[in-house]
Amino acid sequence: MGLRRSLDDYKQNEDATDVFPGERRTRQGRFSGSDQRLVHVSPAGSLRDYSYPLSGFGGIVSSRFGIRVGDAVEWFDALDTGSQTHRAGRSLIETTHRLDGFDVIQRDVTDGLAHTTTFELGDDAPEDIELVGFVEISPEGRDGRVGQLVHDEAVEVYHNREHDYLGTSTEFVECTPQVLERFDEILAAESRSFPEFGASEEYEESRLTGGVGVRVAFEDGETSLVTLLSDIETQSRSDALSAVATRTRRTNSDSAALLATARQAGQYSTVANRLVATDLSVLELLSAPTGARIAGPDFDPYYQYSGGYGYTWFRDDGEVSTFLLEADESLGLDAAETHRQSAEFYLRTQLPDGRWPHRVWPMNGRLAPGWANGHIEGTETQYQADQTASVLVFLAEYLSTYRQSLRNVTVEAIENALQSGVDGLDSSLEDDGFPTVCENAWENTNGRFTHTAAKFVQAYSTIAVVTCDAATRERATARATQVFDALDMAWAADEGIYALRLDDGSGDLDDRVDSTTFSLVDAHLAYRAIGDIGETRLRRLERHLHTAFSRLWKETDDISGLTRFEGDTWRQRGQGSEKVWTVSTGWGAYAAEKSIRLFSSTDEYDPEKWADQLFDQIDLDGSLCLPSGYLPEQFFDTGAPDSATPLGWSHAIRLATHASRVTRGARTE
Repeated sequence: MGLRRSLDDYKQNEDATDVFPGERRTRQGRFSGSDQRLVHVSPAGSLRDYSYPLSGFGGIVSSRFGIRVGDAVEWFDALDTGSQTHRAGRSLIETTHRLDGFDVIQRDVTDGLAHTTTFELGDDAPEDIELVGFVEISPEGRDGRVGQLVHDEAVEVYHNREHDYLGTSTEFVECTPQVLERFDEILAAESRSFPEFGASEEYEESRLTGGVGVRVAFEDGETSLVTLLSDIETQSRSDALSAVATRTRRTNSDSAALLATARQAGQYSTVANRLVATDLSVLELLSAPTGARIAGPDFDPYYQYSGGYGYTWFRDDGEVSTFLLEADESLGLDAAETHRQSAEFYLRTQLPDGRWPHRVWPMNGRLAPGWANGHIEGTETQYQADQTASVLVFLAEYLSTYRQSLRNVTVEAIENALQSGVDGLDSSLEDDGFPTVCENAWENTNGRFTHTAAKFVQAYSTIAVVTCDAATRERATARATQVFDALDMAWAADEGIYALRLDDGSGDLDDRVDSTTFSLVDAHLAYRAIGDIGETRLRRLERHLHTAFSRLWKETDDISGLTRFEGDTWRQRGQGSEKVWTVSTGWGAYAAEKSIRLFSSTDEYDPEKWADQLFDQIDLDGSLCLPSGYLPEQFFDTGAPDSATPLGWSHAIRLATHASRVTRGARTE
């Protein structure tokens, strides 16, 4: 069923210049979620689950809603007017559908594995009116082998363990299983539109589908739909139906009750600053019960234009955890439990050699599909060594911040992980002190990368400051100095930059500018705690930042920001040049902000100017921020957002940069 929708989208967008056909985009709309379920609500009110990485449940793969007056139906996705916003501390999504003469207010809240959608008719709505809808459910993400049971009070769609339920607060006027496209219809040029009411289908065929069309009556101007995702091994059918009935009872599904449910959702629901609340909300939405986070909602599950996003990368997650820890120390976010969960997840998933795998399922930490697990297979090249360094930085910083409040067994476990982690970093070092040939942070090139070396310096230095084990401290200090000195190998004097990499085994410099080299700022700050940076290296870093910001800066009529690296061709579609990335722009703002601690303004480089200029683009009213407050991964020059939306890494960078700006006293919202 998911494949049907992707192929349907492909038909509609095959010729688009700034859309990749067949994807499940989330660039518009907003998310409602819990630590088990992530539901996207489009501007037209359509629902779609992105929950599988968090809980293992497939849920809703497509839907649409509208209003039936007499024999005429108006679908919300055909309207060109309306609005959408967050309410109740960003836990509730309110969508207004403006029809001819009246409005319909839709409110969505996710609570655990249940999602409730209420529809409220505005003034002057006709009396003879019904809600109409189509919901397509894909238990366990199955495209086939799905069954359906139509009970009096709810519809049940199931595969094996996952049984999903759809119920309403008012009676079904009509509930029709929808037999979905067959092979010839999937391959046809034209799309088939659902629902198809009144279609005559054989009983046997109608019970082997995940699609259902409904007509639902309004009572006192309101009605609601509830979907519940369930595991038949832990929740019986009768218990699940009872849970749906409880949620759909009139007294428990009206607007006031929904608002009350929303106000109880979310750890940070009382945060007043809108930017901080948005970034914290996004990080919560992307988090599983384990505390691990997906990189972003998985818009490309069939790997047509990417390798998928609904997994936990240890680089992304480690960086997010460190940014959140830093912001918490400045802003007092009361995020101690979140930090604890992150630390425990990393301890649980560390490999025997002290390193971490490419990516895992956040729901359980098991190895997920990936392409950079060479160190597990026995080779270093197809491995991203910076990931291990990112996790070690967080664990060391977490230990430093919470050592006094942690149990001795936890302190010992983290100390052991850091010691093992140093072994893991050492295994990726060559004799010259530079990391060996491996994959880069962008996962598209092999070589010996400046960014990888910078993360090694930061990790070694941070561990050397924090650890109580004398042998580990001595070894980490020596290694930090060795790699810090080896950074000279990456200095391209003629260009005035640190090169992207020592090319794949040849030792030649790839002297393109790469935004990952902004990590040199954190490397220098960390190393300063154990050794002397020296004036020469400070001046090199200063020149590098000025050159990198200038050469990566891109400005069009619609957007401004930093590209990822020079010569980046990924996901260009019809554009033909590098795209602007929110990660790179935010990383630049963060690096500029942090570089103020290393040097003040000069005629060549003004860190405060660059910090302000770059942060302005990712701020809530910036050219790279959507009306929802979300930061997508990339933008076309036309201003069209692209790729994972929202991207957790970008939001964590923005949060930490905002916190640093507050500390400095810079202009903030």
